[in-house]
Amino acid sequence: MGTFNRLRITIICPDCGGVQEAYIQYKFGSTWQYTYKIGDTITWGGNNHGKPELKKVKAYGIIESTTCIFCEKNNIPEEYDIVIENNIIQSVQPMDSYEDYMQEITGGNYLTL
Repeated sequence: MGTFNRLRITIICPDCGGVQEAYIQYKFGSTWQYTYKIGDTITWGGNNHGKPELKKVKAYGIIESTTCIFCEKNNIPEEYDIVIENNIIQSVQPMDSYEDYMQEITGGNYLTL
């Protein structure tokens, strides 16, 4: 994946219901392995992916581990949509369709909404 940023989230295991912290890697903004959470503002000015003037995007994310730390099953979704509006991370959810990311020339990293 090269240089990326990380989104720290709380996730619930679909098998045991265990609540754990997880990290999703994605490429949007200055990709310098910054760690963000929902509500944070994206940093720009370095190894940029995308443009700061984009009003709303959906970034492609991959979770660092699909294994639950409690039940040790591998059923945590792997791919995510990260919604960023006016450079502020708004939400994250399991990915609807990878095809969305194939429609624009962004290296598959994000989709302008």
